[in-house]
Order: sequence, then C-alpha cells, then structure tokens
Amino acid sequence: MTKTETSPSSPTSDLGKIQDQYEQLIGSFQSVQLATVDAQGAPTASYSPAVLDDERNFYIYVSEIAGHTGNLLDNGKASFMVIEDESAAGQLFARKRISFKAQAVEVERGSPDWEDILGRFEEKFGRVVEHLKGMADFHLFRLKPEDGRLVLGFGRAYSISADLSQVEHLKGLDGNGHRKDD
Repeated sequence: MTKTETSPSSPTSDLGKIQDQYEQLIGSFQSVQLATVDAQGAPTASYSPAVLDDERNFYIYVSEIAGHTGNLLDNGKASFMVIEDESAAGQLFARKRISFKAQAVEVERGSPDWEDILGRFEEKFGRVVEHLKGMADFHLFRLKPEDGRLVLGFGRAYSISADLSQVEHLKGLDGNGHRKDD
C-alpha cells in the first residue's frame, strides 16, 4: 500500500506527478555520486559513471586505484545519489535528487551478467568501455537500492522505497516542514 497524504493541497496528493518526475530524473542520469566507508568507518566520497538494469539496480565499473573500490570489496556498504545538473537547476539549494542506501555486490568478471552490463556501459558511454573491459583492476558492482529520499524542490522531500511503492512526504522536526527562526 502506498503511503500518501490525503489533503488535496498536499505535495504528495498526486503520486503520478511524483512518479513522472522520479522517472525523468532516473532517465537522465549519466553518473552517480557515491559514498562508502572503510573498515574504520572513515567516509569516502566520489562519483562513477553508471547504468541501470531492467530491475532498477544501478551498476558502477570502478578501478582498484579508487578508494571506494576497496571499501566496496571489504564491506559492500554504499550510498549513492543521482542529482540534477547544476546548469539545469532553477535553485541550487533545491536541486532535484534521489539518494539511496545500497548494498554493493561484485559481479563476476566474464559472467553473463558482467557481459550484459558491460554491453550497456558500451551503449551508453562508447568505445572507452571496450578499453576499460581489458583492465584487470576494474570491478563491476551492482548497487541494489534500498530505502531512499527523493527531493523535488523546497518542501517537496519524500522518503521512498526503491520501486516507489512507498512514498511519504517528509516534514521538519516539529512536523511543519520548513520554518523561520524567531
């Protein structure tokens, strides 16, 4: 059952519009902003070109030289974000974005899944991927989205499930959304 508010003036009153904006953002991404942690809990932030499969799993293909690759191999903990391009944003404080917690699982090199996903990378990013496929220090990871957050503008932040079957409008700590200090 989808969580929505029933008030006609509520930002979540039209789940179809939220779904459309979510789909537009997902359909336009080229890369993800990536956050991982090492064994001591120290964070690492980076980005990676990414592709999506038919089940809405995200994939990144990253080198061992990058700190996040070791973190993903060690513990698989990740968070990632797809965010509206700065040049397209009407307001930088309210850029449209989707962020998810995720578990990263390495896809075995040379497996049918690896071949399929690297084919998607080639379709999306071109011949450079053909070159990268031969580099043994590169690893393909599946990022399976878990719970997340969708922000579509000021006062339009939602807690979401990966498939958007659960959408809940978020409010401030006092339950009233944005507020001014007195």
